[in-house]
Amino acid sequence: RKVEEAPVEALFERPLHPYTRGLIGSIPRLEDAELDAIERKRLVEIPGMVPSLKEEVPGCLFAPRCGFAQARCHAEYPPLEDKGAGHSAACWEADRVGAAAP
Repeated sequence: RKVEEAPVEALFERPLHPYTRGLIGSIPRLEDAELDAIERKRLVEIPGMVPSLKEEVPGCLFAPRCGFAQARCHAEYPPLEDKGAGHSAACWEADRVGAAAP
């Protein structure tokens, strides 16, 4: 399932889905390559386990690993919702996630 779609610059500037945030956080930074091993920043890891594809999961598949998840996230899968300017996200908490974007 698609969780987010946006123009590239908007996606990196203000991701609206926690999974997208996690993926972007795991990208090595070029400026870190010049630092020695002690100074280098550790890559961000998405916590938890990926759910089994054998079982149907109610709600968002990312909810068990999401720091923004609410009860609704575990019960209902959010639709891909238009957030404007070609940016859409399947997240009940997209506005909160976007406001917290780095």
